[in-house]
Amino acid sequence: MKLLVRHAQHADAAAVAALLPDLGYSATAEEVARRLEHLWQWPDQVIWVAERAGVLLGLCHLQGVPLLASDGYAEVQALVVAQAAQRSGVGTALLRQAREWAREKGYARLRLRSGVHREEAHRFYEAVGFTRLRASYAFECREA
Repeated sequence: MKLLVRHAQHADAAAVAALLPDLGYSATAEEVARRLEHLWQWPDQVIWVAERAGVLLGLCHLQGVPLLASDGYAEVQALVVAQAAQRSGVGTALLRQAREWAREKGYARLRLRSGVHREEAHRFYEAVGFTRLRASYAFECREA
């Protein structure tokens, strides 16, 4: 069966929620539906999903990041492939779509962040053309 990469739809909320634990997050279908609706209201956001034979196997959320100090970049905010479908070309297809979207939107760079403990994912990203730049810390303020 052929892999189909398409825009996420409302009807995908439950399947997307089922993928999130493979990324280390959890959410209900209702929470995902609400988040999708919110993201679709913002410019330069897209969520691609990959499916085969009607089964959702992966997703890629991209966001354009325009900046004052530089020309900005597109960033992969989430990339997840169902564990059973890993190493079958799903992630590669989603990142190919991400690169195309970034070019179409005028972003010369595509970035992603990955937890330091995800060494297998790092090897995959490097194999599909990403370069490891530098380690950094993330800071968060919960009172925002």
